[in-house]
Amino acid sequence: MRPEPFRRVGLFVDWNSQILAAPSAFDDNVEERCRYALKSVGKSVAKLLCSLDSDSLFRVRVRLYHGWTSGTMQTANRRAFNIIPETLSPDEIFPSNRVNALSDIEFGDRLIDALSHREISPSRIHLPNTLRKQRGGTPPVEKMVDTALAADLLAWARHEPTSIAIVFSGDDDIIPPVFVAEAWMAPSKGSLYLVRPKNRAESRYLVLEGLLS
Repeated sequence: MRPEPFRRVGLFVDWNSQILAAPSAFDDNVEERCRYALKSVGKSVAKLLCSLDSDSLFRVRVRLYHGWTSGTMQTANRRAFNIIPETLSPDEIFPSNRVNALSDIEFGDRLIDALSHREISPSRIHLPNTLRKQRGGTPPVEKMVDTALAADLLAWARHEPTSIAIVFSGDDDIIPPVFVAEAWMAPSKGSLYLVRPKNRAESRYLVLEGLLS
């Protein structure tokens, strides 16, 4: 069997941390904030991949995790992605001709490995109501988002053990599945990298050497 002409990459992004890092100038424009965050992630990924291997071509499967629906209604951040493709195609996310998107952007409310009869119609997602209102007028909270990323990361490690996995998350809740996915991929020479917010103080109790980008 001939080897693939490119290296496969799974990109798993905690989207909330990325839009919060966008400049305040975009606070009143959801589409521009999401576009800025997406291009920022793409720039970081391209830089990382090209530093790992100066010769290979990379094809990246992009998956974003966030509170995409309130009930079954798309949130403003999710609706932004119905507009963004008009001005930014998946292949334009990464500023390198050696790094391209494998497909359209995917969203974490439809899991990689869950059964199709668990989907709700007509949206074909497994996880509705990932942004939930609270009593007393407090801000809504995300539900099932971190665990969705964890489940998909493990599914990716199982199906694509020779690939590269990249996780954007500043939450320590992602560390257990990162450790397990790394272990599952290691025998097949796959690799995993964890991208954290700049200037983040890491716990001195966690052994993260070789994982952090």
